Amino acid sequence: MGCWAVGRCPPSQIRDPRADVNAITWRRSCRLLQQERKGKLKRMKSKSSKALLISVLLHLGAGVLGFFFWFSTQPQRNADAINALFVIEEKPKVRRVTPPKRTQVRHRRTRDVSQPRLKILTSNQPASTRGVVSAAEPAPFQPFDSQDVGEPIGPTATNVEFDNTPRVQRVIERPFKKEKKAKARFKSRLVRFIEAQEGPQRIVYCVDLSTSMQNLPPRKLKRIIDLMRNSLTFLEPHDSFNIMAFSTELIVYRDGFVPVTEQTVATASNYLADIHAQIHTKGTDHDMLSALTETAKTAPTLVVLFSDGIPTTISGPDLTLVGEHAAGNGRIFAMGIGMAPNFPGAVMLKRLASVSEGDLWLVDRGR
Repeated sequence: MGCWAVGRCPPSQIRDPRADVNAITWRRSCRLLQQERKGKLKRMKSKSSKALLISVLLHLGAGVLGFFFWFSTQPQRNADAINALFVIEEKPKVRRVTPPKRTQVRHRRTRDVSQPRLKILTSNQPASTRGVVSAAEPAPFQPFDSQDVGEPIGPTATNVEFDNTPRVQRVIERPFKKEKKAKARFKSRLVRFIEAQEGPQRIVYCVDLSTSMQNLPPRKLKRIIDLMRNSLTFLEPHDSFNIMAFSTELIVYRDGFVPVTEQTVATASNYLADIHAQIHTKGTDHDMLSALTETAKTAPTLVVLFSDGIPTTISGPDLTLVGEHAAGNGRIFAMGIGMAPNFPGAVMLKRLASVSEGDLWLVDRGR
């Protein structure tokens, strides 16, 4: 009021002291709030860093424990695997029993141990065949001719000298060199099946060249033919074989079974390599069933059949009729390529193989 009375200050510039006190208090409270927020942020950061550190330590500890647990249980797992291997019973392997070419006559050699002229001062044992020298007959006891008791009885030591004896020389032997073993030839599934059969085998290789097979890519046909040619080289001398190709005609390689020699195998291999030349297109196609009926007349022990398995001589896919054509052909080893296991042709081939106790091999599927 004094300032207003004097006239120095206008009423608008007069400040209330209480407002200054409130402003100061507001600023202080704001500063305190900011300090509290900063403190909370610092505490939260410290807590988060501690939690992260604890999590890292826990994971590290779990990893170390898992590492030691893994290596501590590894021998036990190996032992379980070994025990499992011992538990599994292996099927006895069947080997081909090849009869000898000729009977071996063994003469029993005995040694004549009867030596009646030899005076033996031992017990009177009978003659034996085990190499013991004994008298043929018991020798009667005879008194000594000499009356001198000091004379030695039995053989005495004598000096024997030999003239012109050869000089003994030191023998130097050459070091023994171990020969390297030749690498074993790869055996396909067909070769292993043939070798599992006992005794001499009469094998017929039957190749389907009908119209349905002419769309087969050449590389796939070549793969099948190469497998057949390779199996020819594994046949034994007591085996025999023949080849049949069927399209509109049944083409037989030879009238009867061919014996296995190097020359016959090489000739037949060349014939198989050029088997596509036996394709005939005039007439009605033969199928695998008619071919099996023809091969049964020669009474083979094994038929290697390559076909797509589609029969044309029966009205429908009757598995019973298909199985009847396997009679008289021994075991049938069916081969297919470019088909699924549930394909009708594969089912037909499987039927032929199962009825004849043979096998089915889908070459491009490894089955």
